[in-house]
Formats: sequence, structure tokens, C-alpha cells
Amino acid sequence: MLTSNVLSLSSGEFGDVVGEFFDPVSGRLLVIARPASRPDLWAAYVDGARVCYAQHGVESALDYDGVRDGASTSLFVAAVERGGQVVGGLRVQGPYTRVEQTAALGEWAGRAGTTELRRQVGRRLGAGTIEVKAVWVDRDADRHDALTAVLARMFVHLLTVMNVRYAFCTAAEHAVPRWESSGGVVCTEVPAVAYPDERYRTLLMWWDRHHSFARMTGQQARAVLRESARLHPPVTVAAGSPWVA
Repeated sequence: MLTSNVLSLSSGEFGDVVGEFFDPVSGRLLVIARPASRPDLWAAYVDGARVCYAQHGVESALDYDGVRDGASTSLFVAAVERGGQVVGGLRVQGPYTRVEQTAALGEWAGRAGTTELRRQVGRRLGAGTIEVKAVWVDRDADRHDALTAVLARMFVHLLTVMNVRYAFCTAAEHAVPRWESSGGVVCTEVPAVAYPDERYRTLLMWWDRHHSFARMTGQQARAVLRESARLHPPVTVAAGSPWVA
């Protein structure tokens, strides 16, 4: 394990995108942007997510009709091939100002753990909290493991880019190790829930900007340090965002 203080990013100018860097291991360009700034990449990302979720029979978990206009997404990440094809990505909601904005509440839907989930989010709001949604990778993409690894690192980059302390997501049990590699921690106080159906045990995971770097694997930490120098400084959420009170 490598240890460090809070990561910081150097400044740069990227026009219509918030930040970007090329990952030589996966062979993809990682682009962080607002949906309205890069509608072409956003459309490719969300359509790719729909295909990926449908392949696993969990399209309902994506809420495609509810998210495709981009209004609920503060930033998204697209993994782009040299030819321009989007082969993976994720999207971000927040920073939240109210617990009720938490999408994960719909996954627990009043079942055991809902109260603790609300408490977990609520006590972190003041330090800045974002929720990562709809992470996917094209199942036919080459260097699949490397592509998954760089998307896991994006959780950490987003903490700094958005200048917040906490990020969380919900993850199927089989996916936990890949997110742990970038410093994510399973919340044991919130019990797993069957979501989107009985085939899955879905867990809550947290990233803490003050501690995640020390929890990463060495390989992931070294990659984060290399990538950080190419990303944009912290950004603000645009006026009119649904996350602004």
C-alpha cells in the first residue's frame, strides 16, 4: 500500500470537458464532462449503458428514461476508443444537499438498512457527498480488466475534481474487489439488499478523500498519481442543478 495526504490536481484547459487523460494500459481516453457540454459522448455513454444493463437483464436499474436527458447528472466519465467509440463509463449525482436526493434509497426501498443508509448519507452532506451511478464496461472490449481498473480510479479523481470528501455507490457483491482496489470500503452497518432482483446481493460502498489513497492497491495508487497531473482543478456545480438547494 502507498500512503499520502489528500490528492491535489494541477490546472489545465480542456474546453468543453472538465478533464481528460489517456490511459496507456487500457488504451482508452478517459473524458470527464457535463452532459450538456458533450452531448455526443453523453448519448453514446447512456446508450451503451442501456445495452450493457439489458445484456444482464437489469435494465430497470438504469432508469434510462429518467436519466437520458442528463438533467440528473452533474458529470459523467466516458472511456473512448481511438476510433471514437465509447466502451464504458459512469455518471455522478450531486453533491447532494438533502438525504432525499439519494438514488440508493430506491434500491433499499424501506427494507432493512434504509434508516442507517439515510443516516450514513446525512452525516456526510456537510463535507460534500456524491453518488456514482451506472458504471459499465462493454463486455466485448479488449483489455477489459484494465478498463475496469481505470474506471475504479475515477471514483478517486472525481472526489478531487468536484472538491468533495465523500463518494458512494451501490455494488453487486461480485464487483466489490474491483472497487476496493481504488480505496472503496463496504459499509457493514447497512445490510446487503436483493437488488435489482434476487440474483444479486447489493452493498453500499464509500470512498473518503482523506483516506482512500492509503487503502488503494499499490498499482492503483501509482496510476492515480500519474493521472492526477493531467486533470482539471475543482469545478463548481452549474446554477440550476437539481443538487443545488
